[in-house]
Amino acid sequence: MPFDELSDEQKNQIARGFDATPELIPFIQYLLQDLWELGSSPQYIIDILKLLGLPKNSTILDLACGKGAVSLQIAKALGYNALGLDLFEPFIKEAKQKALELGLKDLCKFEVEDIHTAVQNKRNFDIVILASAESLLGNIKNTITLLRKCVRQEGFIIFDSSYRRDNSILKDPNYSVIEKYDETISLLTSQSDEIVYEVKVPIEETKAINDSYTSSITRRANELTIKFPEKKELLLNYVKRQEEECKIINEEIVGCIWCLRKK
Repeated sequence: MPFDELSDEQKNQIARGFDATPELIPFIQYLLQDLWELGSSPQYIIDILKLLGLPKNSTILDLACGKGAVSLQIAKALGYNALGLDLFEPFIKEAKQKALELGLKDLCKFEVEDIHTAVQNKRNFDIVILASAESLLGNIKNTITLLRKCVRQEGFIIFDSSYRRDNSILKDPNYSVIEKYDETISLLTSQSDEIVYEVKVPIEETKAINDSYTSSITRRANELTIKFPEKKELLLNYVKRQEEECKIINEEIVGCIWCLRKK
């Protein structure tokens, strides 16, 4: 669905996912053209899934899948069948093209769909994944409530997110859904689901990824300011926000991936 045909709420939802404003959305594909994984941790997720011992034909629902990096890498490594959903049509087109290039079009399907709709009608998957999109479905408890609807009994939820450090004094409203560790664990297990695996992403790795992402986005933003000088302030403000986000993540937050078994 083209961006102009989306509802105002859906436009705002896409913008929130990129920590942007709707006005910036026409430039997002260009700004993020060098980034495939978009902040998710496919290899860590694959390592967790290997430990679960699920059969080769297992099914995955990848919500807010972006360019499909998680689904495609899982399918390539483990032979699982994946359905990736995202509301941003340009990324779904990229995901489909990547599936063709990798010879994975029979294992990976990608569709434009609002994940708020998807969690109400997608059922009985072996695994549901929400990676680096923790704010889109509300607070942690609400998110887990919705995700667990999509998986079969004894199925698995992969929640690639983060928690605040114990000494964090973070006040940024954009991070309001992120809690400290103990509260996060309490919310994740509030419906008696079992945390079977937890992987904390090393801070050195997070910093290196953030530096790489910021450098790429800055370069692309500078290119756009030459082509669209009237958008210079908008574009450079986005770069500034990315730099501020990286500082927050490096100092206040620990990246973590949880695997829950639905009980």
